Amino acid sequence: MKDKIKYSFYTLSHPFDGFYTIRYHGEGSVLLATIYISLWIISNVLGHEVTSFLYNETALQLIDVRQEINKILILTILFCLGNWSITTLMEGKGRLRDIYIVFGYACLPISLINIPLAFVSTWLTYSESIYYNLLIAFGWLWFFFLLFTGIMTIHQYSLSKMLVTTVLTVIAMLILAFIYLLFFNLISQFITFMTAIYQEISFRI
Repeated sequence: MKDKIKYSFYTLSHPFDGFYTIRYHGEGSVLLATIYISLWIISNVLGHEVTSFLYNETALQLIDVRQEINKILILTILFCLGNWSITTLMEGKGRLRDIYIVFGYACLPISLINIPLAFVSTWLTYSESIYYNLLIAFGWLWFFFLLFTGIMTIHQYSLSKMLVTTVLTVIAMLILAFIYLLFFNLISQFITFMTAIYQEISFRI
């Protein structure tokens, strides 16, 4: 596990070589990917709770931790399933496990920047907000770069094919989100209907 942790940090600066080795030499870890996604969740919660009010739009609001967890978990599931469904049709070499590992490893820069920055922000003045915003933007750009190069590497795609796959993945994610909302709505209506029937029967008895 120690070697896998070291290799995950190596992947941050050598994404093509790193993700290739993860896919074809078994250096990746589902457990580590899960830990890195969990750190992203923690960084989001800390961002709301610890970040200075100068940079925190939700400083005076109550934060639902479950909602923060669900947002990232749903995003992770939608991306992994969406990308897997598209790349399966487009002769991608990566497995669902590999997609999940790439996504998890790509999350690491967000946590590495956002968690310390949440605490450091209490010492920053408003005039220094440019440095705060640049670091936040850098973390997200690093995340998207790792995700893009990682997915391209594990599926062995060219740049043009990867661009097409990215668009189709976003469309697939939207379709999956629509199906999820539709299914959830149907289940809610069914539960409401069955509850109404039960109450009606109870009153008549």
